Amino acid sequence: MLAADLTMPGRRHRTNLVVLMSVVVVGSLLASLLLALTYVTDPTQRRLIELATLTPWGLPAAAVALVVAAAWPGSRRTRAAGVLAATCLVAVHAWWLAPLYVGQQPAGGPASLVVLAQNFEYGDPTALVDLVRREAVDVLVLTDAGNGRTDVLLEAGIERWLPYAAGLGEEGAVVLSRVPVTGTALLFEEAESRRVEVRAPGLGVVTVVAVHTRPPYAADDWRSDHEQIHAALEGATDRDSAVVLAGDFNATLAHAPMRRLLDLGFTDAAVQANAGLSPTWPAGGHQSRLGITVPAFAAIDHVLTSSRLVVTEVETLALPGADHKAVLATISGAG
Repeated sequence: MLAADLTMPGRRHRTNLVVLMSVVVVGSLLASLLLALTYVTDPTQRRLIELATLTPWGLPAAAVALVVAAAWPGSRRTRAAGVLAATCLVAVHAWWLAPLYVGQQPAGGPASLVVLAQNFEYGDPTALVDLVRREAVDVLVLTDAGNGRTDVLLEAGIERWLPYAAGLGEEGAVVLSRVPVTGTALLFEEAESRRVEVRAPGLGVVTVVAVHTRPPYAADDWRSDHEQIHAALEGATDRDSAVVLAGDFNATLAHAPMRRLLDLGFTDAAVQANAGLSPTWPAGGHQSRLGITVPAFAAIDHVLTSSRLVVTEVETLALPGADHKAVLATISGAG
């Protein structure tokens, strides 16, 4: 009896360890699988659309499951099943994320166009002017710039650096440019998105589409915006078209409507430059949970180009006070 009593704590410890490892493996596998399903499907429910934003976390979740399953102290069959399931999920998520990190970077020509996309619902206008000057921005795409936001930017002196404009005093996105603007119109009726043509030295006429969709809080409106953007841009990526899409898409590359847009012949700047995950929202401490500031985790602001153009450099920049990071891209003619 004494020997049996001495072994009881060890048995309880082993049992607790097995239970803990089981919870970690099963929980991580389920989380990774759920995120994979939101990627391969086209969810219509708000919460599932929002959940798809977290798809990149499916890879570390599967990796945790793989490590813990490999150390499983139970039966070999259970350990093998856990390792196999985790390995499959690691491979799937890695395959989806790989284009952001690996691949041949495009070579551009001598002419370039520097585009900055910024959701400007919040943010310091003087700091934005300084950013435009410092980065030698040619085209500034502003979304969510209503309620007098462009007025304060004009007061801060943006016209000194970007004298041409489209959309000022109108509904929808605003484009400010260092190079001449030759035409503008809303992308579709009652759209926030705006189509602008600029004449860039060495590149000729470039169509810049300032994209802004409604957020997925209203799932039907979000889907409708993406469908109308897709319809408006069908046929816009032929070999002779130089097209740049920039702005707040309220979608990541894990969302099906975004991937359908890419299927038209556009390529994301982060993919072209191997920039990796480049989250842009939330920024500036605008979101908090339980008193803790939520860091940027969702790459919902993008710059895309048609095949005649390439992105040679891209980065995200924090504008003081803004709830979105800016996307800065250097665009050139395809080599």
